[in-house]
Amino acid sequence: MSNWLQCSRRCFWNRTNYGTRALSSFDKIPRAPPDKILGLTEQFSKDKNAKKVNLTVGVYKDNQGLVTTFPTVAKAQKILDQDENMNSDLSYLPIIGSPAYRKSTLNFLFRDSCPESGPKLLEQERVSFVQTLSGTGALVVAADLLAQFVSRTVWIPNLSWPNHTNIFKRHGFNDVRQYSYYENGKLTVDKWIDNLKKNVKKNDGSRHCIILHACCHNPTGVDPTVEQWRKILDAVRELEMIPIIDMAYQGLVSGNPAKDAYVLRMCLDESRYGNWPHGLFLCQSFAKNMGLYGERVGSLSVVVPPNQPESKGNVESQLKQIVRSMYSSPPAYGCRVATLVLSSDDFKRDWYKDVESMVQRLLNVRQGMYDRLGWEGLINFEQQHGMFFYTGLKPHALNRLRDEYSIYMTMDGRLSLSGVNDHNIDYVCDAFKAILD
Repeated sequence: MSNWLQCSRRCFWNRTNYGTRALSSFDKIPRAPPDKILGLTEQFSKDKNAKKVNLTVGVYKDNQGLVTTFPTVAKAQKILDQDENMNSDLSYLPIIGSPAYRKSTLNFLFRDSCPESGPKLLEQERVSFVQTLSGTGALVVAADLLAQFVSRTVWIPNLSWPNHTNIFKRHGFNDVRQYSYYENGKLTVDKWIDNLKKNVKKNDGSRHCIILHACCHNPTGVDPTVEQWRKILDAVRELEMIPIIDMAYQGLVSGNPAKDAYVLRMCLDESRYGNWPHGLFLCQSFAKNMGLYGERVGSLSVVVPPNQPESKGNVESQLKQIVRSMYSSPPAYGCRVATLVLSSDDFKRDWYKDVESMVQRLLNVRQGMYDRLGWEGLINFEQQHGMFFYTGLKPHALNRLRDEYSIYMTMDGRLSLSGVNDHNIDYVCDAFKAILD
């Protein structure tokens, strides 16, 4: 039988016999690797060891190992749930979000957190704003806008949240670079600045964006000092780069969310930096500092240059287009909770107390682990902040922790401190000692 006839019969068989597997375009779709963090959580859920400990995901847990609702947030939820008018309104929010959420969040970010420079920006209408699907959504919308109109080059720390690279590569950036942030247990600020000065030319017509972790750097937990930040921002401004401030952990340094916006305040200091000629992008969320993880409550603020009255409206119109094509409008419930928490001084005062309690527990975990392990980095409180500690453990040690002790950490060696509590701290520290002996 000729090859042609054999091929014809096979094709006919595939077309007419639906019980057999036909060729499909889906054959071209390969299996993607599991998410570096959430994939481990899936493994953890299948682990049968009663002593298993999850130190992967950046979700705050109390001393009982539970993800609980902040008391202030619970109070706000109760008020909302009893409001018949609010509960009967299930219509879509506007594309750029709830007007009440917009007002309360802008006031929190640019009045409470930046009292010297922020109010002027709001009065001059120099801040374009859109409610987003948490901080991740803010980064995605920012990347889309920048890639369309401004730049396709972004600098990300050599150690960073893995999704940073993923987001920018998938949303139009064809040049994703790394700057030296952390090596051998130390920040490398001078090397970072050298990286930028050797590779960014402000007069060549290209525009370079740069991701800046506002505080509680993920994954290392190590932040530059204020003096180091000044040197960094001096270089970023001199090179006319576009700052993208990722402020996911506002409040987890000091327990005071407004106080922790120091990088934003420094950037907006006109006496030192004037104005950012190509804009400044602020991506923030209330996931970590209000515990609204699953509600996806965040925002993107774009500070536009002065003396360009049309810029704010132009930017906002493009943000609407991006959101409309992506998810049409944001969810309503979580932003209503956040709006209520931000709506009065009494509510905010109680919220700050909740954040303070969270920070104090994380500090206690650091101290407890230091007492058992002697790792000095744990209690370097000038620079070590937030939910994470970077252990520097290599993959073979992390695999041993998982396989022999059912202790799960991300493969970059990041330890999520809130997964440690009074009931498992001895077990966790004994396991660390065993694999390091």
